This record gives sequence, structure tokens and C-alpha cells, in this order.
Amino acid sequence: MDQARLYSLYETDPDEVVAFLRHLVAAYALPEAPRVLDMGCGPGRMLAPLAGLGWAVTGLDPDPDYARAAAAKANSLPGVEVRRGGFRDVEAQDEFDLIAAVNGPYSYLLTYPDRRDAVRRCARALRPGGVLFLHFSNFWWILKHYREPPEQTLELDGIRVVRTATHEIDYHDGRFTHVDTFRWREADGAEGRARKAHEMAMVDPPETERLLRESGLEELRTWNGYADREPSRLDGKRVLITARKPG
Repeated sequence: MDQARLYSLYETDPDEVVAFLRHLVAAYALPEAPRVLDMGCGPGRMLAPLAGLGWAVTGLDPDPDYARAAAAKANSLPGVEVRRGGFRDVEAQDEFDLIAAVNGPYSYLLTYPDRRDAVRRCARALRPGGVLFLHFSNFWWILKHYREPPEQTLELDGIRVVRTATHEIDYHDGRFTHVDTFRWREADGAEGRARKAHEMAMVDPPETERLLRESGLEELRTWNGYADREPSRLDGKRVLITARKPG
């Protein structure tokens, strides 16, 4: 059972995210059919909904299982392409109206130089007037309200899968590692097991805003969730930040 199938166990409905991206397109007066980079697209859960809006979409993900699953979905979607890669593989210039990094890929950049390079690459890849959207966890809120994650029993194609999550917190280096362990029983009775570790930097929102400004982006706005339609100060478990390239 590959990682892309396991990811689908806790994949959430993309409708709320897509509705928020549509709001950003209107709020920043972007083209009605923008060219979008889905940064860290995973197995491609947003590709079909965005393509259904008539948007041209490029998906990019560094995980081979995720990129392969997303590419398979893209084969039947007009105006959609998927490539394997991460922030450091963004080489475009003045190509995208919207770059959206949903569900934390920015946090996987573990060092300050990597985050600075990523923001600069994204700023360069935006067309004049284009928008960069970053979503990552508010680790300060999470640490203040910390609870051990509960065990989950889920079902995938008729197979019962038990998911156990643990956290490793490195306060010295500012790292937060989420480790998923999956256990299931195959049809022949053999036990299946998989493990996936997600090492993240506990990204500081003020640092991110500073990098956005240093990269020449402006009109910074912060949001606490995908249901928001007005910017607000950050005070919850999510950090949503948008910024525009001048022009």
C-alpha cells in the first residue's frame, strides 16, 4: 500500500480551500482564469476542482508516490500538468498569477536560507500583480494547546487501517516532527505496516512576513482559516499569509 493511498485516508474535502482561492482571485483582482502553481500538491486532491473552474494548473510535489498519483489524475484533466519537485525546483519567471502552498509545504523548508530562497523563487515566478499564498501551522498556538494525537481506525478499499501519530519536538533547533504509523491486515492475513515522518520547521510568522517584503512582495494579508473573507490578526492553529508582486 503506497503512501499516496495512505494519504487518502485523511485527505480532507478540497471545496473550502478552493472557495478561499477563488476569493483571493477576486480580492486581488487576478484574471478570472488564472495560471496557478499548486505547490506541494500531494496526490492531487485540488487538481480536478481547480481545472473545473477553467484554471490552468501546474502541480509540484517532491514525494515520488504523491507526484506519481497526482500525475495520473492530471492525465485526464485539460490544462493541468504535474511535475516532481519542490520549492528549489521553481525556475519559472513571470509565469503564474497565483502560487498556493496549501497544508504546510513551506514548513518542510528546515533552514532560514532555504525559506528565503523559496520565497525569492516564488516571487520571481509570479507575473506582475500575481499573488503568493502560504499556509502552515501556527506552532506557537499548537505548543500552547498541545494534546497527544489520538489513535484512529480508518477504512481504505474495505481494509481496516489503524493510524497512530506521535510527535517529536526539538526546542533547540525549532523542529516539529510528526510521525504516522499505519497498520493493516492483508487479505492473506499478513500484517502490513508503513511509517511516514514529516519533519517541519516551527516557522515564525514574523520571519515569513519579513521574507515576503524583502523579496519585493507587498499588500500582505493574514487569515486564520479558509472560511475567512476578511484579513485578521493571527490567533489560531493556522497561519494563512498572502502577498502580491507589484505591477
